[in-house]
Amino acid sequence: MSEQLAHEQVVEQSSVDASLFSSYFPLPYRAVSTFILGIWAWALTLHYLTNLHIDVESLLRFNQQRSGPPLYRSVYEVAAILTFVYTVSATLFCMASNGSTYFTFLSLDIWALSCLVAVPAIFFYPGYAFHKSGRYRFLRTMRRILFGGLDRDTRFADILLADALTSYTKVLGDMWVMTCMVVSNKPVASMPDRTCGGKYVVPTIIAIPYLIRFRQCLTDYLRSGGRDSAHLINAAKYSTTFPVIILSAMQRSDASPEFGALTRYNLWVLCMIINSLFSFYWDVTKDWDLTMFKVASAKNSQLPHKGLRSILYFPSPYVYYAAVFLDFILRFTWSLKVSPHLYFFNDQEGSVFALEIMELFRRWIWLFLRIETEWIRTTGAGRLPMAVTDVGVAGLHEAKD
Repeated sequence: MSEQLAHEQVVEQSSVDASLFSSYFPLPYRAVSTFILGIWAWALTLHYLTNLHIDVESLLRFNQQRSGPPLYRSVYEVAAILTFVYTVSATLFCMASNGSTYFTFLSLDIWALSCLVAVPAIFFYPGYAFHKSGRYRFLRTMRRILFGGLDRDTRFADILLADALTSYTKVLGDMWVMTCMVVSNKPVASMPDRTCGGKYVVPTIIAIPYLIRFRQCLTDYLRSGGRDSAHLINAAKYSTTFPVIILSAMQRSDASPEFGALTRYNLWVLCMIINSLFSFYWDVTKDWDLTMFKVASAKNSQLPHKGLRSILYFPSPYVYYAAVFLDFILRFTWSLKVSPHLYFFNDQEGSVFALEIMELFRRWIWLFLRIETEWIRTTGAGRLPMAVTDVGVAGLHEAKD
C-alpha cells in the first residue's frame, strides 16, 4: 500500500509540474518553436558548408542562374521574420497570462493560436516579399513528398526534407492534439489532452513520415530496374519503425491481460533495439560513407584516420567520431519519444519537449555529414579543388590562396 501511495503521489506531482510547464509554455508555442529552430539550424548548416566550399545550392538544384543572395542569407531572413512574429505573440501571451488589462480582451487560447496561424501564413503569403520563390518551392516540395513523390531532378532535396519530417513526428502528433482540442472546445493554453481523438490516431500520424520515406525508397528501387538492392534495404530500415509504433500503441491500452502486456513489452524492446541499431548503422555506413563498420580491407587500412574515409571536409577527424557517438546515443533516445506508452516521458510535457529538441540536434549533426557525403559523391575526388584528406579545410584554403 505504501508503494502504491508513493506512486500515486509521484504521478500527482508530475501532473502538477506538467500543468505548470504547459501554462507558461503551452503546446502551440512549443510546436512553432521547434519549427523555427529547424529553420535557424538549416541556415547555419548552409552557411557553414558554403564556407567549406561545398556548393549546397547545386546539390539542391536551387538558384542555378546564381542570381540573388546566397541561399543561407535568404533562410536567415525568413528565420528572423518568423522569430519576430513568434516573439511578439509570446510576449503578448505572457502579458495576458499575467493579468495585464491591456491584453485580456482576448483569451489566452487566441493569443497562443495566433502564433500557430501566423507562422504558416507567412509561407503562404502570395506577395513577392519574404523570398516568395524559396517559400513556394518549399511548399511544392512538401506537397510532393506528402504523397510519397520523388522528383528526379531534385531527388536529394526531396529526401532531405522527408528525412527531416521523421524528426518532427512528435510535433505532427502535437498538431493533431491541438486541432482535436480546438474542435472539442478545450483550452489549448493549458495542459494538453493527450487522449483527445482516441488512442490510435497519434501513432498513425507518427508513422506517416516513415511511410513517406519507405515509399521513396521503393520508388528509387523501381527506377533502378531492381538492380540497386540498397534502396530495398533502406526501405526495410524504415519499416522497422512500424512495429515499434504499433506495439507502443497497443501497450497504451489497458484492455489486455498482464501476460499479454509483458509479451508485447518484450517485443517492443526487441523491435526498438533492432530499429535503433539498424538506423545507426545506416547513418554511419551509408549516409556518411564512414568505414568503421565495413569489412577490413587493404584500402581501408591505408586511411589516415581509422574508420573514416579518405576525403574529409571538416577541420578535425574528431568531429566525425563525436558525430558517430552522439548519433548512437540519440538514436536510442528518439525511440523513447516515438513510443506513446512510456508515461514517464509522455506525461512529462517538459521531458517530451526536451526529447524533441534532442532529436532536432541529432538531425542537425546528421545533416552536416550527409550533405558533405553527397558533395563528395557528386563531384568525385578527382574534380575537387584539392584532395582534402587529413589536412582538412586548411589545405583547401591554401590551395585557393
